[in-house]
Amino acid sequence: MSKAKKLIEVAMPVKEISVESVQDKYIHHGHISTLHIWWARRPLPICRATVFASLVPDPLDRNCPLQFKEALEILLGKKNDLPGDPYKPYDDIPHTAIVDKMEDNLRNRLMMFIGKFSDKYVLNEKLGKKTAAKDQLHQYSLIKWDNKNNDKIIGRARKLIFVSHNANNGKSTSELLEEFDQLSGNIKKAETELYNYPNRHIETEEVKKLEKAKDDVIAAFLTKMPKVFDPFAGGGAIPLEAARLGCNSYGNDISPVAHIIQKGSCEFPQKYGKPITYNKDEFVTLYGKIESQKQQTAGNAFGDKVNIQNRLAFDVEYFAKKIIKNVEEKIGHYYPKDKNGNKPIAYYWAREATCQNPSCRAQVPMLRQFNLAKKKNKKIHLKPHITGKKITFSIAMGLSQEEGWQRRGNLYCPCCHQITQVTDIKRQSIEGSLRPRLICVIFDSKNGKEYRVPSDLDLINFDEIDYEKYRPFEKMQPNSAGGDTFSWGYNVWGQLFSKRQLCAMQNFVFEYYNIKDEILFSDDYSKSILIYLSIWIDRLTTRLTSFGVWNTPAETLNILLEDRQFQWL
Repeated sequence: MSKAKKLIEVAMPVKEISVESVQDKYIHHGHISTLHIWWARRPLPICRATVFASLVPDPLDRNCPLQFKEALEILLGKKNDLPGDPYKPYDDIPHTAIVDKMEDNLRNRLMMFIGKFSDKYVLNEKLGKKTAAKDQLHQYSLIKWDNKNNDKIIGRARKLIFVSHNANNGKSTSELLEEFDQLSGNIKKAETELYNYPNRHIETEEVKKLEKAKDDVIAAFLTKMPKVFDPFAGGGAIPLEAARLGCNSYGNDISPVAHIIQKGSCEFPQKYGKPITYNKDEFVTLYGKIESQKQQTAGNAFGDKVNIQNRLAFDVEYFAKKIIKNVEEKIGHYYPKDKNGNKPIAYYWAREATCQNPSCRAQVPMLRQFNLAKKKNKKIHLKPHITGKKITFSIAMGLSQEEGWQRRGNLYCPCCHQITQVTDIKRQSIEGSLRPRLICVIFDSKNGKEYRVPSDLDLINFDEIDYEKYRPFEKMQPNSAGGDTFSWGYNVWGQLFSKRQLCAMQNFVFEYYNIKDEILFSDDYSKSILIYLSIWIDRLTTRLTSFGVWNTPAETLNILLEDRQFQWL
């Protein structure tokens, strides 16, 4: 018997997937892209749609199993249990020049399940109006970000995949759906029994029994689901979405960075990111009385029990905060607070080049523009003041109307109005005579980011910071850092960091190693925590660098290689 074509071979809601994929890159909280930089990331909506459409048949194919068609009618048909028949095909397909009614058949309903434009979006398109990104897709679309953990939607996809994969075992549609409910129900029951068992981190015989029961029911479910293999998984988007859809998911990559990202994105959260219940005494032993009081205040402690919703997330955050506390105690004096006790979150530096005019020789900050904040309701800029050959700054409201002094690589001198050619600036850079200058201090307050010119307190003596023996000495490869750095004299990785940044990074590393002995858990679980902490410290290196760029519209610090190249002028 010939097999039916998969849906992906016949039809896909490409426009809807594209719209949600554009939105995907602007999602930060909870998105795997925030774990670690990976250049070739695939949008999650595309991966979820393609994995699903690759595992279910085209309902209009003559070889499509009857059980799958009947399951479609039950789950996505006119009488499904969701309000308003959300998977009804369009009465008028958007983005068409004429009225184009979409036929109400099972294939089109399956596509509408993957992704369907909202009624609001369809109406606004006719009126020529824009629709907010969060409102463009229907709330019950499979690929919508908000539905990533919505069992009403993800559960439907899993059921359809289950029925499709087991349609040839002789069971009817109702029997297959009942089997799915039984298998998934067994998993929920076993997980509840295990996760509610006090102190399950201690390997007692009862805990081992509950662990085995959970593993057995998960294995029983996965044997009934298809296997998805991705040998070039990169950032882990395809294995993650395959696992989300209930499949037995496998991913690999030759890059060790990609391998670590995949473990942090796909493996560890599934394995360890589960609830846990502690007895109060055991919690105090592991985390201390102060943390126990915090959980009491947060409402996570009930009687003699402390309930943690996500053990892995809690432990990573707990030990990361502990590292921060220890580092701050050691080097916090290198980041002095202002008179109101506000801690600086960023220092705005500029490299100064010497004007090549022999009669001037002013030290000119290499600034392309003077704005610090360019939000809709907040605009702040640096106002330069020229007194002879001396350049100072003040903080002013509004947008700056002045042109920056760094112009297409060349430097304009505001003192003598002469141009210093980029070749001369590069010579100064190679000779090490481009001096860094602190222009502004940025700190958080109740009213958001605030800016001030540096005081004497901010100009600490960097000579007393002696961490040069830890400065990386490895050579860069041409273009390995992105962009042209060699012609400016930057060819060693250690040149990316100032003395204070190097001091901070090294102390984070010291405390990372010091805290390893405090993580009193099983070896495998401890390794997962340490891997996340190492990824976190690795991410710090992309911000604790003298090549950072201040993002004026967002009022944040761009990470190093934000655009795959150094942007430091």
